[in-house]
Amino acid sequence: MKRRIVLSTALSVLVLGAVLPAQALAATTKLRVANWLPPVHHMTSTLRAWADELESASNGELEVEIMTAPLAKPNGQYDLAKNGVVDIAYSVAAYHPKRFWKLMAVETPFAAPTAEKAGVAAWQWYEKHGFMAEDTSDTKLLALFAHAPHLYHSSKPLTSLADFKDKKIRVGGNGVKIAEMIGAVPVSMPPGQTNEAMSKGTIDVSQFPWESVKGFRLADVSSHHMVVPGGTYAGIFYMTMSPKTWKKLTDSQKQAVTKVSGEWGSRFISQKWDSVEQSGLDAATAAGNVITTMSDEDVAKLKALIQPITDEWIAKANEAGLDGQALLDDYHATVSGLK
Repeated sequence: MKRRIVLSTALSVLVLGAVLPAQALAATTKLRVANWLPPVHHMTSTLRAWADELESASNGELEVEIMTAPLAKPNGQYDLAKNGVVDIAYSVAAYHPKRFWKLMAVETPFAAPTAEKAGVAAWQWYEKHGFMAEDTSDTKLLALFAHAPHLYHSSKPLTSLADFKDKKIRVGGNGVKIAEMIGAVPVSMPPGQTNEAMSKGTIDVSQFPWESVKGFRLADVSSHHMVVPGGTYAGIFYMTMSPKTWKKLTDSQKQAVTKVSGEWGSRFISQKWDSVEQSGLDAATAAGNVITTMSDEDVAKLKALIQPITDEWIAKANEAGLDGQALLDDYHATVSGLK
């Protein structure tokens, strides 16, 4: 009797193996993605959308969890992935000035017309010149994506470039230098603290794309918005995977990750940032806020004032043995060549 039971069980396993698809028998690997932005920010749903693409590409072999509680500050996200604390992490490249200084070429002023073009051009340019391999060899870089170009959101009237004088502006990346060059006072703080800081008067102005008006609830604390034609610059983000996680994945799982990463992933996530711009503008309009477009004369003044940022990057690249001007020209050509 025991022998019959054993044989019956063995036959059942063989039959199930023949009938069920291979992915049903394969072990599912769970990936945890660190997230430091608030749940109301679109990045939570954007990450979920990207994760759905990854799960689908893996035929169910990969299951992705978007974490809800931040494990580190924005500038600590890269190390979360590098050290294997999480499987995937993302953050702003400018929070790592030593690691990503070459990538900051794509954040030079007036170099990004849209998030999509900035993100895709950044990936193509960064990979083409070998900087990706140099700067991110200790993780598996998955994507470079961007938000739409910055504008300014203020609790006080902004009608011209002169109105920025002595205003306290929450900024990051190149925004720090821009604030100084236009006579304002730069204030650094995590994006999520902006609403509270502005309501308390700690800052007067914040530098963000339109989407942040909704994402960080700025419509109720910013009564004025200054649009800069062409944008000042678009911030670049990275998404990267723990090398330990990458090594553990099967070949088919690696293929799935590769499918939704690189240029495809950079475009997919950047497009999401472009798509939510209108929601921020709608929030400001619904609140009855004043929206002013910077005059052509002031835009010309602004470009002249902040040109040293571009010159400084070129000089730094030259000092590192690179041809800074040629590299920057190539990035602009890459942006121009995108549809």
